[in-house]
Amino acid sequence: MKRKIAFILFCIVIVLGGAYMLMPVISGLKFRNDKLISCSVSTGGGMLGGYSQFYLKQNEDGETVMEVRYKETHADRERISIYKASPEDFGPIREMVNKYSLAAASKRPRSRIQVLDGDTTTVSFDYAKDYFSVSDYQVLSSKMRNGFYEVIEYLHSLAKGECESFLEPQTAMLYLKSGYTLQYVVEDAFDSRLDAVLSEEREVSRMGDFGIVLAPGDDIELSGAEAIGGVSAAGSMVLDTESGNILLLYKDHEFGSPVYLLAKLDGYVESACPLIEEMEGPYSLYLNQ
Repeated sequence: MKRKIAFILFCIVIVLGGAYMLMPVISGLKFRNDKLISCSVSTGGGMLGGYSQFYLKQNEDGETVMEVRYKETHADRERISIYKASPEDFGPIREMVNKYSLAAASKRPRSRIQVLDGDTTTVSFDYAKDYFSVSDYQVLSSKMRNGFYEVIEYLHSLAKGECESFLEPQTAMLYLKSGYTLQYVVEDAFDSRLDAVLSEEREVSRMGDFGIVLAPGDDIELSGAEAIGGVSAAGSMVLDTESGNILLLYKDHEFGSPVYLLAKLDGYVESACPLIEEMEGPYSLYLNQ
């Protein structure tokens, strides 16, 4: 009886072991017959807060593009570059996925040796019915690791030729004594023109019952910028041409002379305006480059 039970248990172990070994193969077959719709490689997570991403995909117009996003540190603005690509560019990636068993690689465990505060790299594969990803912190076979880096090299090679480049809008961070942080998005016309004025610490004062005087604005370059009508909304940062001051508005206000819109609060206007109204003492803003 004991031998019979042992034999049955042995058979169960064999069956389960075989099923476990077949799982990567089955997974690979599933993706072999599915349509690859995007693939990306992302690197980031280091102490400086920078990152990069190479992303082969279709844009909103249905065109295949290689989108590259890059940021050197957390304090820098993200740069986006768009390169033209072709639907045929997905073909070599599909071949690499199959050749190097990368679907199976996605099931591999994490390495017990981890780099703290260092960059890690992940390659993601998005199919019509499912997706998977492979990272350099996983325990990969030499074959899988070769395929991992071959995909990365291939994606990098698609970022070539002419491209459209965009720079993330400039932001101005206002740190309040209450512990809250308000983010303003600088208008394109004043990109980098506020750096010297707003980065210097100044004592704020009140402007009527609608705004806070943050700094004098006499030195701001106005060429190419257009003044707006006298009415300005709460949550705006404006240059008042009559007083010559930069104001943070916590209420809607109609000015007697034109004003220049410098920046706008990035969301949460209703909850931010009471915090602006309470400002007193010295302040400066941090503007990313």
